[in-house]
Amino acid sequence: MTPNQLKKFAAERFSKQGRVLSLWQTLAEHFYPERADFTHVHNVGEELGIGLASSTPVIMRRDLGNSFEAVLRDGDWFKMGVNTTPDHMGDAWLEFGTDRMMKLMNHRSANFRRSTKEGDHDYATFGNAVISVEPNRFATGLLFRSWHLRDCAWWDGDEGQVDGLVRKWTPKLHEAATYFGKDNLHSDIQKKLSDGKLFDDMDIRHFDMTSVMYDDDQFMKHNRVSVFLDVVNEVIIKIEGRRSKTYVVPRFQTLAGSPYAYSLATIVGLPEARTLQAMTHTLLEAGERIARPPLIAVEKVIRGDANLFSDGITTIADDYDQRGGPAIEPLKMNNGGFPYGLEMKDGIVDVLASAFYLDKISLPETTHEMTAYEVQERMKQYRRENLPLFTPVEHEYNGQLCETAFNILMDMGLLGSHQDIPESLRDKEVIFHFQSPLSQSDEEKKATTFSQVSQMLAEAAQFDDTVSMNVDFDQALRDSINGIGAPTSWLNQIEQVQQKRQQHQMAAAVSAEQELEAQR
Repeated sequence: MTPNQLKKFAAERFSKQGRVLSLWQTLAEHFYPERADFTHVHNVGEELGIGLASSTPVIMRRDLGNSFEAVLRDGDWFKMGVNTTPDHMGDAWLEFGTDRMMKLMNHRSANFRRSTKEGDHDYATFGNAVISVEPNRFATGLLFRSWHLRDCAWWDGDEGQVDGLVRKWTPKLHEAATYFGKDNLHSDIQKKLSDGKLFDDMDIRHFDMTSVMYDDDQFMKHNRVSVFLDVVNEVIIKIEGRRSKTYVVPRFQTLAGSPYAYSLATIVGLPEARTLQAMTHTLLEAGERIARPPLIAVEKVIRGDANLFSDGITTIADDYDQRGGPAIEPLKMNNGGFPYGLEMKDGIVDVLASAFYLDKISLPETTHEMTAYEVQERMKQYRRENLPLFTPVEHEYNGQLCETAFNILMDMGLLGSHQDIPESLRDKEVIFHFQSPLSQSDEEKKATTFSQVSQMLAEAAQFDDTVSMNVDFDQALRDSINGIGAPTSWLNQIEQVQQKRQQHQMAAAVSAEQELEAQR
């Protein structure tokens, strides 16, 4: 594509994206006021959420957004695996890769926690989030960055996955010079930098698309192409082929025919949020009327206005006869409907809590001391209610982040040389297994199953001491030890175990023979 074609392509993508901006603005005003700058720009120091009478919808969005990290990214939340059973060396490499990748992602300079925190709240509010995954400037680790949905337009491929994205970027001139190098910028930009205009804005578009879409023979050997375009001067600043995509776009609830998803929480909760704001306004006004009712005054008796502030004094004419009734008195208000209004408001809040899954995220309350069986059944119910919410996040969100980060780290050589990968892992697809309070991994189930099988064998051995031959205890025990999370380095290789067992058997045979000879 030529620079002019790229410019037109970006304009077309953003014209289609513009149709959803008004919805995102409305959702932000009700649930995420600090992000409500889709159709207008916030001024520094501007009061956010000034039109809200109740902060309940904002708090509920905050709790849902925070729950994604608390539930799904706490501690060692992922583990590498493959779709086959690797040998001991393969398990050791996967354990090393998991630990190394976890440390690189959690490094402060990687910006992972900040980016996913911003992405979580975009995901909860708008149903979409955009996070870039790249090598950092010094190629010593990863860099995660979250981008404003307003500045991103994406499209689907033939498999229903996000196939590409174009992003608006307006860096300051000194930022662009640092990122691209001053000599790589247009001569007009270089002149502005020389004139000291370091904080002028630059208009850039970043394209992340497939090499087939970009249609240039020199990049066909790569899966994807990354292009930075100077829109004003219509020149390509930087272009490079890449093996993996730059942007991860998690999506909440997708609809056929649209690349833009929706948040089930805010779409369902928007009517209740609007009703709650109107109802709160009404109740505040009604409460004020009850606390400070309107006054009725006799005409032409009060000198000036009635002073309604605390300790205010209102004067009346000297010749007014009080026997005809007070010159000023409060209007009697009927507050019988006020409790009913509060009850209706509580009902709206309950619906909002359900829309944001808050009635399911919290652990079930216990009213009495429970048996182990009751606890187990309650946790099963808890998982059943929450898995429809969190399981898609694991695959659509965490899964994409981990896969993209892994591909970049492998290309950078930060997970070791390709030659160091054990034979049992060669040409195998890496699969990420996620660990959270909601899911009991298959490996953990193996440990539980081994304990149950051991008890069954102990009971059966009372009748037949050969029943233990039905079980391969070496494999069962090793699977169970791995299942409870013990490091692979704690286990010897199976060949070493068999060799030591043979040595032990031979030593026992020699000892028995020597004892027999001594008895003779």
